[in-house]
Amino acid sequence: MTPFPRSLQATNFLAIAAIAAILVYWPLGCCMSIAQETSDPSKPTASPWSIEPQAGKLILKHRGVALTVFHYQDDQCLRPFFSNVRTLSGTQVTRNHPPIPGVDPDDHADMHCGIWLGFGDIDGHDFWRNKARIRHRRFLSEPTLEADRIGISSEDELIDPQGKSIGSLEQTYRLTRIDSGCLLVWQGVFKAGSEPLVFGDQEEMGLGVRVATSMTEKNGGRILSSDGKTGAKETWGKKAQWIDYSKTLDRKRTGILLMPDQNNLQSSWFHNRDYGLMVANYFGNQAFTGGKPSVIRIEPNRSMTLRYGIYWYESAVEEDLPIEKIRVAVESNR
Repeated sequence: MTPFPRSLQATNFLAIAAIAAILVYWPLGCCMSIAQETSDPSKPTASPWSIEPQAGKLILKHRGVALTVFHYQDDQCLRPFFSNVRTLSGTQVTRNHPPIPGVDPDDHADMHCGIWLGFGDIDGHDFWRNKARIRHRRFLSEPTLEADRIGISSEDELIDPQGKSIGSLEQTYRLTRIDSGCLLVWQGVFKAGSEPLVFGDQEEMGLGVRVATSMTEKNGGRILSSDGKTGAKETWGKKAQWIDYSKTLDRKRTGILLMPDQNNLQSSWFHNRDYGLMVANYFGNQAFTGGKPSVIRIEPNRSMTLRYGIYWYESAVEEDLPIEKIRVAVESNR
């Protein structure tokens, strides 16, 4: 087994033992060493990124600050997700997971877990409300630490309520820094097996984010769309290139921006709520406009790719968001 890079080495025997115990149960025998990549192998460069493995999850850090927790196996939220997302300085931008009594509303606690990819109707099965499950199968390669990013890739299965696999999902996650924020590029490649996969029409279909309670529109936050519309009422059910959900805190603007790749199936509708939810949805023509139902069909042994960028930040109020840099990174999957 390749040894952990220095950024992952434990500082005492107990920590090393704890990690070793976790490695024994790494799913399907996948090697748990973390590959640190450099441009010149003979001159290794310490990455500012690090990963702390725990049972069923990975804590992703930048210069020692825990930016988010990636859950690849969870008993409550039955799909991969990122929880407790924080800026480079440690300010949290997603709702606490689990919600803290007296601090957070506890609605949808096992569905709105931070940042997730979920679908209310695939072949008639509900992968949003935990009736069906996106089950982690294996990591396709060792998670990588590069000078400017973390990379993770996995293979998951779409499991119906009867426990049958109806298709597969290859997911890649690339976390990098852009200006005063962090960008997560999330790509999912859905593959049909011997039967087609059919995506239905609902509000709850796509990439979802639940922002921190303090940032919600109800608590003084602002929802802004790429075309200048503001607020949940003005942006709900409308198409946009991106949506930004933010609030001015401590004389800085703190927020999280959701940008679907414009090379996906089509432009995305947005399901935005004043209590802190935003969802980029390609599948909601009837749900949002009252028109004909969106029906997306993947034929047997064929695939469909969806890609999204999620950018969270803490910047000066007058500082413009790096929209073009985000767009280029999302479209190039970098």
